Amino acid sequence: MKNLYRFLAIIVGLVFIVSGLVKVDDPTGTAIKFEEYFHVFADDVSGTIGALEMFFLFLADWALPMSVLFSSFELVLGVALVVGYKEKFSMRATLALLLFFGLLTFYSAWFNKVTDCGCFGDAVKFTPWGSFTKDVILLVLLLGAMLLKPKKSLTQYGMYGNSYTVKKSSPAWKFIVVVIASVFSLGTCYYALNHLPPVDFRPYKVGANIQKMMSPDVPCESVYYMEKDGEEKMFTTYPTDPSWKFVRMEITNEEECKSLIPDYYISNAEGEDFTALTTNATRLLVIVQNVSEIEKEEITSIKKMLTSLESTVGSMVVTSDANNFEKFMHDSQWNIPYYYADATVLLAMVRSNPGILLIDNGTILGKWHYNDIPTADEISQLLN
Repeated sequence: MKNLYRFLAIIVGLVFIVSGLVKVDDPTGTAIKFEEYFHVFADDVSGTIGALEMFFLFLADWALPMSVLFSSFELVLGVALVVGYKEKFSMRATLALLLFFGLLTFYSAWFNKVTDCGCFGDAVKFTPWGSFTKDVILLVLLLGAMLLKPKKSLTQYGMYGNSYTVKKSSPAWKFIVVVIASVFSLGTCYYALNHLPPVDFRPYKVGANIQKMMSPDVPCESVYYMEKDGEEKMFTTYPTDPSWKFVRMEITNEEECKSLIPDYYISNAEGEDFTALTTNATRLLVIVQNVSEIEKEEITSIKKMLTSLESTVGSMVVTSDANNFEKFMHDSQWNIPYYYADATVLLAMVRSNPGILLIDNGTILGKWHYNDIPTADEISQLLN
């Protein structure tokens, strides 16, 4: 029984470790999911429980710090379960987390509110019911481990035959492993926020081709429902007989024929399509998600980079912040063209505001955080 309970605890711990590793790799992505949940909850109680609505909106403002703490705690808890450190506390804390996330995923699945829980970040996607099922399985495994865990304590006989309990302490190496896991998780979060995620699980990773990702891997297959003389019939090809009246069309392989990045679209202020500038040419993109959050020092550094690259590669700014952007460009003295894209797309492209991407005919050659602005030599080497 002892081996079985340890086996179950290790399985749960390993899942927590994998989930935690993905989250600490990209705490911004986890924060986005927290915000999404909190805003959904705020909308659901809007107009009924004002105090609760304000509470959820308050939590949404603290999504990033919560992301760092929850992601790190999940990873450390997984390590503690695997090595068997403070088993009673570790199992109870894991039980609390599983119940919490189980309620979230059930709510998402039942009311179809948040279609991806972000349990494994962008590395593995789950349907709402898939996420809930995963939590239920982990909960069953954990409860099994807790029930099978030996309950008897080590006793020792003293004078006159009286017995007393000897508290068994964890070996020092287990404590050291948990401390290392804590430092690693917090350090990884710090690195990801001040540079870029160490491992990029999103579609816009270095080496990916935007044009290919815009096209589905397989063609869409459709069926047509037509009606004639009160009879409805399904056709795999559109009938040439004009007596058949069109009722509806359904795509039979909708999931398979979706493109990886269906929302990628670059336009000017009038909405005209300029996507080809990033798929059929060599461009250095400066991604600006939010003008108000950019510091003056960052603007100066990027301007120096753009000046040094004027004869090397064409540059352009892509933003999702249309408010006062012309004023921002004027104040920054960036004499380069600028375009617009969806905020979610830009955040997926680079977890930095501002961020930098080097694209050659749709292929992403490099991406940088504003703390790691590339030199002209680095850009030239990538282009050659």
